[in-house]
Amino acid sequence: MLDTHTFAALPHEPAPAAYAFGRFVLRRRERLLLADGAPVELGSRAVEVLLALVEADGALLTKGALLDRVWPGVVVEENNVQVQVSAVRRTLGPEGRGWVATVPGRGYRFTGPVAALPPDGGAAAPTAHPPEAPEPLPLSVLVLPFAGRGADPAGGWFADALTDGLTTELARALPPGVGGAVAAQASADTYRGHGVDVRAIGRAQGVRYVVEGSVLLAGERVRVNAQLVAADTGAHLWAERFDKACRRPHGNGGDDDGGCVLQLQDTIVGRISRAVGLQMVDAEARRAERAEHEHPGRAVEALDYVLRARALVVRGTMTREAIEAACALYARALARDPENADALAGIACLRAHQVVKGYLDETGQTVRDEAEAREAALAEAEKKLARALAIAPGHAGALMGRAMLLRARGLFADAVAAAEAVLARSPGELLAHKEIGLSLLCLGRAEEAVARFERADALAPGDDPARWTWLHGLGRALLQLGRDAEAADALRRAVAGNPTFAHAHALLAAALALAGEEAPARAAMAQFRRMEPDTPLDALAQRCASPFGATDPLYKARNRRVLEGLRRAAAMPAGLLAGPAAAA
Repeated sequence: MLDTHTFAALPHEPAPAAYAFGRFVLRRRERLLLADGAPVELGSRAVEVLLALVEADGALLTKGALLDRVWPGVVVEENNVQVQVSAVRRTLGPEGRGWVATVPGRGYRFTGPVAALPPDGGAAAPTAHPPEAPEPLPLSVLVLPFAGRGADPAGGWFADALTDGLTTELARALPPGVGGAVAAQASADTYRGHGVDVRAIGRAQGVRYVVEGSVLLAGERVRVNAQLVAADTGAHLWAERFDKACRRPHGNGGDDDGGCVLQLQDTIVGRISRAVGLQMVDAEARRAERAEHEHPGRAVEALDYVLRARALVVRGTMTREAIEAACALYARALARDPENADALAGIACLRAHQVVKGYLDETGQTVRDEAEAREAALAEAEKKLARALAIAPGHAGALMGRAMLLRARGLFADAVAAAEAVLARSPGELLAHKEIGLSLLCLGRAEEAVARFERADALAPGDDPARWTWLHGLGRALLQLGRDAEAADALRRAVAGNPTFAHAHALLAAALALAGEEAPARAAMAQFRRMEPDTPLDALAQRCASPFGATDPLYKARNRRVLEGLRRAAAMPAGLLAGPAAAA
């Protein structure tokens, strides 16, 4: 039996030229799979997984061994192995799908009948060609060592800390099922101190993107420049500068050093990681869209649909239509690959979002119909989350989805704990802070919620398309606390970020009215009424990103200020303000 760790052939025996199993022949040198003598379209990583399994001669291969073989020197999540195994099974079809057996909790083995073909024999193949380098994974990235600038020697250690932190954070944050991979830091260190050709680095390291940056310390200020570059073209896709103040960021072990510097590092790493992830997902989704348009006959992989769905969510404003379109793309991904953890988690999160936003409620539905629709959506979300976490226990999107689902169920304390677990794994995950803020608000802990929303805002890159979501929560929390001018400022920013979100216009009207800004309040209310002409104000005041009935009594008491602000903005007699429901 072959050595399952080194995958080496037995001593003194020439390596087979190919392996035959069923109607398939797998040629080693060309990394080429044939079916009935014709080449089969299968990605290079999947071919490598299949070859490793076949060469193991029926022995168990752990996921770790496959990761070392297929992704040498690259940090990827174990779920990448499952994705490639799924691709192999689909290609082998009904006849050979069972040949790749899963050993739960351990790995995989190939159980099909295999015949080794000697170098001078075997099936005829198309004209041989030199093996090509594997196609880089869609979300593969190398973080080059950040350069320390200026005379302060502390710039060097802080630059190294940012490089290490960003490499780790991206490895956690990038969705593995859509080809997330971060080149190991040892690979990046080979370029330290040298002029770099990003395109050459991309070819050498097998990555599509490169992050580079610099750090300058000046007194108690830190300036960090970072940019994301496409490795195939050298084009700059994103760049941002971060200027922050911090007490003595010099790494000398003083009492002032620890907390401020670590929080500063988490903030900068979180912002860069978030921005880089958004940009790469968007670029890869556009690449997939172009490929489908330019080659309408090509087979579309689950990967393409997942990327497009994720991009639709992060680009858009989470309207009813955008969510439905993203769910449809995730469903198409699951039709291609029923065990795609990213698609499972994606649909689960969107179903929870549909429930808390009331997007499942239709005109003419009875209360019972609405309740049944919401329960069906939450049950589907629970089932898909459980499946995603069974496939990939540490899946970041699924863990975040669990927090969203608990909030949608009105289990706010449990939702806080679930989101805190996400932060324990990834301190820079701003959406976890937003989730915690929303649940704390519903628990009547508005002051703590404000701090969480503000933390999310501090972690966000300047052009983050989701910024309006936590600004909306921040505005509501400030409104409940009687900080009306601050609430109005936050809600103005939320409206600017997403003008299609009607509830933000309504809360802005309430905040402005309570702050004594009568004309702007009337204008904001008029805009809301153009979007929702028939919504009763009492129902509007109770609308929140959670079941209102499950909220804490203090939340309900403070929420009376929201209704009072809406009434003032509407400038109508109180008896008419509850809309048609009051007349009934």
